[in-house]
Amino acid sequence: MLLIKVAGNFQQELGCDFILVIDTEGLKAPEMAKLEDSYQHDNELATLVTGLSDITIVNMAMENATEMKDVLQIVVHAFLRMEKIGKKNNCQFVHQNVSDVSAHEQNMRDRKHLLEQLNEMTKVAANMEKKCKEMNFSDIMDYDLEKHNWYIPALWHGLSPMAPVNLGYSQKVYELKKYLFEFLKDCSQERTPKDIPQFLEWVRSLWNAVKHENFIFSFRNSLVDEAYNQLSVKYAEWEWGFRKEIPFWVSEKETFIQNQPPDKLDPNLSIRLKSEAQEKLRQEAEKILNHLQQYFESGAANLHLIEKYKEDFRRSANSLRNELESYSFSKWQEAIHIKKGQHKTDSVLSEYKRKIEEKVDGLLNHCRKSNCKLNNDELEKELENMWRETLSELSLIPLQRRNIFEDVEFQLRRDLADRGSAVWKMLRDAKSLCAYKTQNFKMKKEYLDLKVFRGYTLSISGVKEFLTQECWHKTEALAKSLIEECNSYTDGKVNGKADYDETYCRELF
Repeated sequence: MLLIKVAGNFQQELGCDFILVIDTEGLKAPEMAKLEDSYQHDNELATLVTGLSDITIVNMAMENATEMKDVLQIVVHAFLRMEKIGKKNNCQFVHQNVSDVSAHEQNMRDRKHLLEQLNEMTKVAANMEKKCKEMNFSDIMDYDLEKHNWYIPALWHGLSPMAPVNLGYSQKVYELKKYLFEFLKDCSQERTPKDIPQFLEWVRSLWNAVKHENFIFSFRNSLVDEAYNQLSVKYAEWEWGFRKEIPFWVSEKETFIQNQPPDKLDPNLSIRLKSEAQEKLRQEAEKILNHLQQYFESGAANLHLIEKYKEDFRRSANSLRNELESYSFSKWQEAIHIKKGQHKTDSVLSEYKRKIEEKVDGLLNHCRKSNCKLNNDELEKELENMWRETLSELSLIPLQRRNIFEDVEFQLRRDLADRGSAVWKMLRDAKSLCAYKTQNFKMKKEYLDLKVFRGYTLSISGVKEFLTQECWHKTEALAKSLIEECNSYTDGKVNGKADYDETYCRELF
């Protein structure tokens, strides 16, 4: 930082005594890039400096588009932060080493392209910040496409040190300097410049806001995605452990209920089971939250990039607990209902068995009194009528059918939702699960990724062919073993006595 004293005869006109110039030396520095938290450092620094400034000058190296885009991402997100606290400062873009500053049309195209990038980055940043409305760069910064872009040629005509100084450089720098002073004059009329104590307090409060911000400043999406996916894989394991444990516990309680006599199926049993279920669910949810906390304390790579998602996973664990609570309550209430129904069914069977016996006895007495004998056909007809009348008196309630195809397809699509654009496209184009016929598996060339063999010389083409064949056979064997394992699993469930449960789909996947 450099504090520049304004000349006495110029203080009144400019409206201030000093100008503070802050230079973010080291932003995107190569030596910092090796550190795993360099993105965090760059974003925090850009946010802090932008927040302290009335004017932000972004120095662009046009020959390095990738670095420019990285800087843009940092700056845009920093600007979005400032919009949160009501500060909308001015932004000037300085494009260095431009060969022909007179090429107005080319520069205009560059400016429009730059604005498109800024708008794109703003949308990405706004989405990451969970902004409800779609935002553009102009919503955050005081930026004019015509006035706020400066094209400055190289300092030297040719290669230094023998090359002469380029006069166009000094001329363009002077124009920028003149504009900045004009802007500062206008700015001082709209708001009073801060004094030293006010500025120090602003630095302190802004740095605390940056330091304690829940969102870790990173725009390196590949790193964020990788860290997030690693955590997602771990969380899926913890979630599956929870999901698997509760149906097992519910199954034990269903067996317990089945062994109870009818007089024990009172409201006290429901209260006791509800209390046990809530305690079991609390313990299992606590396990997930402990795993989550330990993971964030483990020092795994790039955890600082996904700190903001920690609360999302906590909410997901609590949501899972609520889901399984509803599931377990409905299952044991259903078990009690079935047990009571079985008792009622036994009573109905006994009653109708007695009625049928009475009707048979009545038929026999009628035959004896009328001294007539019924042949087999007549006897069978009488019994059919009797059975039909008996069934008509019963109120039969069929079991609810479950659409297992829909359930499996829903679980499958959800399981594959985050597997990348190629898988997403396959899911989008896929028909309903019912539309597919069961066929024998046939190995195809597109199932193999052969890019690994590209660039091999002809002298080792035989090795390439051998490796391709070996890979083909191994992939085919893997697919067939998975199919056999799935068939064995589903056959076991179909032939078992238990009713269908959606947990079977999860376990299969």
